Amino acid sequence: MLRGRNKKYQTSAERNRPIERFCDRDDCEAEGAFRAPKSRNPADGYHHFCLDHVREYNKSWNYFDGMSEVEVENFQRSVHWAHRPTWKLGERVSRRFHPDDLRDPFGLYDHPETPPEPRPNPEKRFTAAQRRAFNVLQIEPTDDLREVKLRYKQLAKRFHPDANGGDRGYEDRLKHINEAYGVLSASLG
Repeated sequence: MLRGRNKKYQTSAERNRPIERFCDRDDCEAEGAFRAPKSRNPADGYHHFCLDHVREYNKSWNYFDGMSEVEVENFQRSVHWAHRPTWKLGERVSRRFHPDDLRDPFGLYDHPETPPEPRPNPEKRFTAAQRRAFNVLQIEPTDDLREVKLRYKQLAKRFHPDANGGDRGYEDRLKHINEAYGVLSASLG
């Protein structure tokens, strides 16, 4: 079983390769393999240090150096939306389709006194189960759940065995009414 870190062994070619970039410290001859930002602005570039010097640089570097407390607080608050501009809901409404900005080169809207003809409302299509449920409840197909509920209450009172002196002849009819109401309340509600 391996314990600790897995050791990476270097080949002789890796050990003998020429140093591509030296450490940015004047008195250091080691390879500058580690980047450290020059400023808050990424366009300013990076320093390239060896491991010891990058650790030293990172200990002394302060991202918020030169910022006031208000600027630091605003920066930390804007982290949540990735420093992009924001606005309150409803403040930036598109005016692209504002009626005053529309052009009417063909004069289609020159007669505001005549309203356009209303479109006929297409009838809602109901499933076969819904149509059967409307037939059981003896009402016209509708989207109004209140109307369905009102009709259900009327039929439930009429066909309940307690309302009919304990006669169990209406029991099957009441079961069908309950099932129909269940179908409609689930699909319309």
